[in-house]
Amino acid sequence: MALNLWEVDMLASMKEAVEGVQDRLMTNHIGLDIVTTPGIGSFNADAKRLKQILFNLLSNAVGFSPPNETVTLKAERNGGTVVFSVTDRGPGIEPERQDKVFEMFETDSQGSQHRGTGLGLSLVRSFVELHGGTVAINSAVGQGTTVSCEFPIEHAAKGPPKELKRSAS
Repeated sequence: MALNLWEVDMLASMKEAVEGVQDRLMTNHIGLDIVTTPGIGSFNADAKRLKQILFNLLSNAVGFSPPNETVTLKAERNGGTVVFSVTDRGPGIEPERQDKVFEMFETDSQGSQHRGTGLGLSLVRSFVELHGGTVAINSAVGQGTTVSCEFPIEHAAKGPPKELKRSAS
């Protein structure tokens, strides 16, 4: 899979991803905060893949959030990188399970409303790495989870399109 890179408006991408979970937010009585610095701007990325990344992160956060809580979608620039993060206030993830959540078909509802195939975070990691970035998770049991995706601003713009390697099945 090759990336189709161009200047992507960060705030617009965030809002497009939110549209995909808006119904679930209302149905589950979950608030959403979008946090950015004024004029966050744009960076070189594949707009479709970025939207998928943010949608999958938001979908997980909504699925693990109890009613009347708030999910936070944040974007910031840190030197030569752009960082998107999604924070929920759900049950959290035990330290020994945190690396496993990025494995394909790994899913654990932990008593939440979350249901899925377990592909969401695996795709997130693959798409972020395809951009030359990294994914990190910060979670504490009973306190929620933050998943952060860091993209290099310059790296994505250099060289031929990156390709996603598929494993033999």
